[in-house]
Formats: sequence, C-alpha cells, structure tokens
Amino acid sequence: MTDIRVRRLFPEKKDAVREELKRIGVDPCAYAIFAEKADNLLLKFEGLSCPQVNVFKQTALVCGADAAIPKNAYKGGRGRGFGLILFANRRELRKIRQRLGEQPWLDKITDKLDRVLKDDETPVLKISRRLLKLERTYIMGIINLTPDSFYSGSSHTTRSVVEKVVEEMTSEGVDFIDIGAESTRPGSLPVNEREEMRRLSLVLPTVMKIAKVPVSIDTYKAKVAALAIDHGVSIVNDISGLRFDKKMARLIARKRTGVVIMHMKGKPKTMQRNPRYNDLMHEIHGFFEERIAYAVASGIEPDRIIIDPGLGFGKRLEDNYTIINRLAEFKDLHRPLLVGHSRKSFVGKPFNLSPEHRLEGTLGMEALLIANGASILRVHDTMESKRVAQLVDKILR
Repeated sequence: MTDIRVRRLFPEKKDAVREELKRIGVDPCAYAIFAEKADNLLLKFEGLSCPQVNVFKQTALVCGADAAIPKNAYKGGRGRGFGLILFANRRELRKIRQRLGEQPWLDKITDKLDRVLKDDETPVLKISRRLLKLERTYIMGIINLTPDSFYSGSSHTTRSVVEKVVEEMTSEGVDFIDIGAESTRPGSLPVNEREEMRRLSLVLPTVMKIAKVPVSIDTYKAKVAALAIDHGVSIVNDISGLRFDKKMARLIARKRTGVVIMHMKGKPKTMQRNPRYNDLMHEIHGFFEERIAYAVASGIEPDRIIIDPGLGFGKRLEDNYTIINRLAEFKDLHRPLLVGHSRKSFVGKPFNLSPEHRLEGTLGMEALLIANGASILRVHDTMESKRVAQLVDKILR
C-alpha cells in the first residue's frame, strides 16, 4: 500500500503549478482554468462607503471568495472612510467583477478591478523611437560628476576618466547610463544651475559620442535637463518627481523623452531628519498615482514614464526594508520599476560597513528586488550586477 504524502505548492510559481498539473495527468485544456484558481490575490480597497463595503463582501462570498471589513461597517456607519481587504483567486475575481458590473453605482470599484486584472501584462517603455518590452532586468550604470558623492567609486570628474568608465560599462552589458552633476546624498547642499551645467558640458559630448546605450540625466532642474537633451540624452531622472521645477514636465513632454518619477520625502539636505509615515506603502503608492496623472496631463506619454520608490530618500532603515519586501505592490501601476539600492547606508548599517564594503549586500538585495518586481536597477558595480540579474532572470523568468 502506498503511503499518502502531502507537500505545499506555491501558487505564485505559475510554471511549477502547470508542471505539477501535467505530472498528475490533467487535461492540458484545463491548465489555464486551474492556474487562475491558484493565482491568489489580496487586494486592499480604501475610501468605500458602508453600502459599498457590504455589497462587495456579499458578492465576494457568493463568488467563492471572502473579504475582511471593519466591524463598524456591519452597523451601517456613515461616510466614505471604509476599507476592505479582498481574498480571491483570479477566477473568482473575474466573477466578482462581472456581478459588480451589473450595478452602475459600483463602477469605480469595477474600474479598479479591471486594472488589477491587467497586472499580468509586461510593462513597455518608449525610449526615443524604441519600444522596450521589459521581460528581463535592465541595468543602469551610475556616473557621478561630483566630488562629494557618498561612494567614491562612482565619482568621475575628468573627461578621460568618464570616457574610460563609459567604455567599461558598455562592454559589461549595461542597458542605460545615468549621469549626475549634483550630489543628492543625505545632507548634501544644492549645486547652482550654472555649476551643474558646467560640469555636464565638459563630458556630455564625449559620453554621447561613445555611449551605445540610452543615457539619462539625473537632475531636477529644467534648464539642466534641456542642455542634456540637446546633447542627445533620452531620459530625465528627476528625484523630485517633477515637483521642484514646474517647467520640467512640459519640457519632457515637448522633447518626448523618458522620465523617472521618484518618491522623496523632503529635500536632500533635510530628508533624513526623522522622516515619518502613517502608512508608508499607501503614501508612496498615492504619490505615484498623483504624479503619473500630473505627468500625463502635462503631455507626457504614459509609456515614457518610469517610477522609483526612492530608497534612502526620506526613509528610515525599516522603511527601506519594507519597500524592498513589498515592492510588488507597485506593479498595479503598470509602469517599469526602477530601484536605486546600490551601496546605500541601509545595506551596510546592520554590519557597520562603509560604502566601499557593501558590494555583497548590494548584490543580495538585487536578487530580492528582481524577485519582487524591479524592472531596472541603478547600480555602481555594473559587471557584478549584470551577472546577478542574468542568473536570477534565468531562474525566475
């Protein structure tokens, strides 16, 4: 007599689920049905009315799912401050969406469900006239034209050194090169516009001549961005999320460049002075929704937008770890996720390590970030990071 055995299958590993269905002899025509049943989702809704919460929960139960609601919602509370957490697989979610869609007063909820049901789509990114489908991890190499970067290994202040670094990065397989002429490390003072443009003017012609990959400019000043774009730069990496210079969004729209919208609390000089969040992930997610809407309203094409949660920019140690662990929660915005984690303080702090000794931690976090949904990684160590990305992609993708 054969012993009965049991082991847990992880439904988020869709290829593994399909392989196990095949092993027990399931009809291949049914693979998609069971894969949807295994695709478990937890969705948090906020800002609902009491009637919406109760109808939503009852609909979920009828469709075989469940929903957690506040205890005071059962008593008929007033207002629109109610939350709900939905527990459903993708098959159940489609049923819920269909039933709720029969009631027009719930259309705002069904709109949100439609967006979630699109989550499996791979984000695309327009760079100049190219359309990139981000089915692997892309590596962005860092070049700082500043004498005061937090990591000396990324500070390159002469034309000959920059030329050498660009050639090395290209040979090591980077997908983008990011150039900045103002340090934005915690506590740093702003650089005036003229000095930032002077630093860039010394090296940009050389960089654009030899770079074989798209180049981005790390600046929040529209005049600096315009100078870089005129030299051929195709992405603006704005740490302010298009907030510090009101001319930036229109410039990007007019020039049809890509843009990185980053979340930052405060400004570089003061951002690490006791930053606090009531709900970290809610605040950053809401920031992205608002900034993406602003960018699109300013004329920026949605496919040219990249988002960056801003690790180390107005974040406590535990905030950075939470963002890394819950990075996938930003995937429902359907934009590529860029993350800059390389050699930052939260990598070395548990071991009291200086930036020069944070490579292993950086590469370990890189693997986590890729697993959790990062599309582009902004790094100092391009060769090592490229190898890790290729290996993790081979396993996961």
